[in-house]
Amino acid sequence: MNKIFILAFLATIISGCATTSVKQESNFDASQIKKICIENNSKVIVQNFEEIISDRLQTHNIDTEVFLKGNKPEGCEYVLKYTAYQKWDFTMVMNKADLYLYKNNNKVSSANYTLNMGGFLNPTKYKSNTEKLNPVVDQLIGK
Repeated sequence: MNKIFILAFLATIISGCATTSVKQESNFDASQIKKICIENNSKVIVQNFEEIISDRLQTHNIDTEVFLKGNKPEGCEYVLKYTAYQKWDFTMVMNKADLYLYKNNNKVSSANYTLNMGGFLNPTKYKSNTEKLNPVVDQLIGK
């Protein structure tokens, strides 16, 4: 019995996995969101990152507008800020993404994606950025 437990534990450790987590304020109601302004993070070099987020929000009938830091368009009640990281593993692999949604400068929701242990032997690390981010965006807005 102990050998089976140890082997299962080691297999989990070696393979790694990806996790997503979400935190929302108790009074957060995404059903009222019509538009989210996305603050460009010039340090993020993950391919198509803003486009993936924008496309996914639009599938939920939420318009988006990307703006440069310090130039928030007037009338942006909701602002999305983000960070994302990638690493080399025979190709560039997104291994972490954090999304933060603010309503009038108050954080109302956050969601993140983390490839645990860099995905060591986990083949899902090679999923597209779209496949990794879509569930995170969905969770961010409570879908």
